[in-house]
Amino acid sequence: MKKTLFMTLTSLSLFACNGSEIIEKQHATGNYYDPQKPVEISEMLPSWGQIDQNYLIRGNFPKDTANIRVYFGTKKAVVLGCDGRELYGMVPKLYPGLNSLSVVVGNDSIVTDFQFKYYQKQSLKNIVGKENEGDEYIEGTFDEARIKNPTGLGTVTGQDGDNIIMVEGEWESRISLISLDDNKMIKIGDVGWCGGPAVTSTRDKFYVIGREGNRSVYSFSKADGWVATPVADLTITNDMLSGGSVVGGLTFAEDDRYLYVMTGDGYMGCIDLVEKSFERLLEKDDWDGVNVGTNWISYLVYSKYYHCFFATHEGGNGIFKITQNAEGKWIAKKFAGFNNGDNIVLGHRLNDAVLRSPSGIAVNKDGEIFFGSKSGSCILKIKGDMVSLVAGVPNAWWTGVSNEPLESGFNQPLAIVTDYEDNFYIADRDKRLVRKLTIE
Repeated sequence: MKKTLFMTLTSLSLFACNGSEIIEKQHATGNYYDPQKPVEISEMLPSWGQIDQNYLIRGNFPKDTANIRVYFGTKKAVVLGCDGRELYGMVPKLYPGLNSLSVVVGNDSIVTDFQFKYYQKQSLKNIVGKENEGDEYIEGTFDEARIKNPTGLGTVTGQDGDNIIMVEGEWESRISLISLDDNKMIKIGDVGWCGGPAVTSTRDKFYVIGREGNRSVYSFSKADGWVATPVADLTITNDMLSGGSVVGGLTFAEDDRYLYVMTGDGYMGCIDLVEKSFERLLEKDDWDGVNVGTNWISYLVYSKYYHCFFATHEGGNGIFKITQNAEGKWIAKKFAGFNNGDNIVLGHRLNDAVLRSPSGIAVNKDGEIFFGSKSGSCILKIKGDMVSLVAGVPNAWWTGVSNEPLESGFNQPLAIVTDYEDNFYIADRDKRLVRKLTIE
């Protein structure tokens, strides 16, 4: 099925020669809601499809989408717009097969006889931003919003699913909430130049730390409306850690009491948030013979599947595995990459793979490791001992964006995180996008 749906407000339905339906959206304005008539649903298009494709629901609805929720089965869908007679958005990740459609308007729930037949797939969708448009930061709806230099991401609990915390911490400093509940992006804080967020296991609170120098630590909690709160009596000085940059090197492990931090010049430590103390775990000479002394961009993640840390190192073109032995000593070992080359090379993670400045890293519930290749313009995966390509066109940053993962270009993909359903969100820095990658 071919489908095109531009984010405007009037539709024209046609049928292709093969009988499949094409949804075309044309530019229009106006409010066609009739308050004298009941809220109703008369048609749903299409009747089958896959994740993140656009849906169109015809009927009579209030234009304000803040009071409208759309469900396929029990899964809430993203609502992108409404002109009073047409409501449209994106299909969520569903179980394969038939899923009933329902719409909630205010306190009124409309259960329909319409069913959507869901087929699993891989997809790539732009959530916030527009390719190469971000000369200034703009808050607002997903269609209106623009971002400049996303370097850190985290996912936190929302009303029906997850929302996204985004840190822009390179040329400017800014922390934003990308609300999938409300289909809007808003700035929630500016605590100065900081690294990416570390989200607690409860997923309703996150922390950031100053990127360089004598660093303060800040917490943000959902209960407090995501307001920045300095952690009292806690400053991580250069003497305690180092003067290197913290870009993506902040994470929790098994216990939300301990916050782990890593700099780009090869130092790693543990912050005790209760005792307000700090312990250095690794120094620049502890990285399996790799010279990590230069201040490169690095990202740190803890995997509850493997019960260890993984850390990317841009300059070494590799990924480390970090564990603690029986005597309590921390050990960093080469895990993938560390081979030089001008092009991405797939294959065995250590013997063959050329990773080209690996950046953000995430591990899903099945133990598959996903990471960005900053210079290679793609997203890679490690399963077992093998590195494979999951999204992007290797070594071709100029390629335009697409909904097809293997046909879409990336330009310095930095942070990557998972949500509760193991979808991935990617900060595509130089294309100025936050993107959603779903692999079913």
